[in-house]
Amino acid sequence: MNQKEYVFISYSSKDDLFVQKMVETMQNSGISYWKAPEMIPAGSNYAKEIPRAIKECAIFLLVLSGTAQKSIWIEKEIDLAVCHRKTIIPVQIDREPLNDMYRFYLNNVQMISVLDGKNLEPDFSELRERIQKLFAKNLSQENAGNLEKAVRTNERTSQNAAQRSNALRINRIPHECEFCGGEVERDSMGVYVCLKCGRENYDDFQKVRNYLEKAGAAPAVVIARNTGVPLKTIEYFWKEEFLEIPKTVDIRMACRNCGAPIRTGDLCEVCKRASEKSMNQYSKGSWHSEIWKR
Repeated sequence: MNQKEYVFISYSSKDDLFVQKMVETMQNSGISYWKAPEMIPAGSNYAKEIPRAIKECAIFLLVLSGTAQKSIWIEKEIDLAVCHRKTIIPVQIDREPLNDMYRFYLNNVQMISVLDGKNLEPDFSELRERIQKLFAKNLSQENAGNLEKAVRTNERTSQNAAQRSNALRINRIPHECEFCGGEVERDSMGVYVCLKCGRENYDDFQKVRNYLEKAGAAPAVVIARNTGVPLKTIEYFWKEEFLEIPKTVDIRMACRNCGAPIRTGDLCEVCKRASEKSMNQYSKGSWHSEIWKR
């Protein structure tokens, strides 16, 4: 398979029967895909082939379920997809609420739900149409894609290019060790280990989390002063509900619409539902998040 010609399927093995139905639909529609373990070449392994398949795919298809959210391997796959700035299509196959990590990565990404609560057989028509439209769009943007690829190959030596690789521009990631200046390598979500001195470095979000775990709840200005994370970044994490005031703390913020006390974000649940309802019609046809362009 050549680059930009197939869909990478990220899924939990516990959802394999469901995924097989989806694969049959893709095969009948002439859509190329990559799926482990059957596409792991003999003599190779997951660690070698999966990163390569994600890097070269056109679309990252995330089969989202409660079991998928517990998989460390899917966490690694979606992180790679974000780092390579792939178009992500989440397909929700149950009604399990998103955990913090998935809410962080899939913020503003419109999901496809294949279960309507009435029919047991999933309807993949919307998914098929989106994939076909994306492939058509990729053909018309081949030159732009080649330029973007060339930029990514120089990310290690260009600070500007390295910043482009950051999925969420506001969440800065370390590109060299803050202790010795050595090269860093991602170890886990938000954690980067120096290849020279072995010390851990953190992105902005992980710095804030580490501080709150040690010091407890604190005003944003205090967190900014003690972590070096910009105040506007902390406020962004708060507004997008990646952080919240613990229930045991008496402090509350006010909903910007009605003034009701809230522990995270800028809207209470009532105002949030009203806002989502008003935006639903507007966002109905928007399949791709603009999060990568921030």
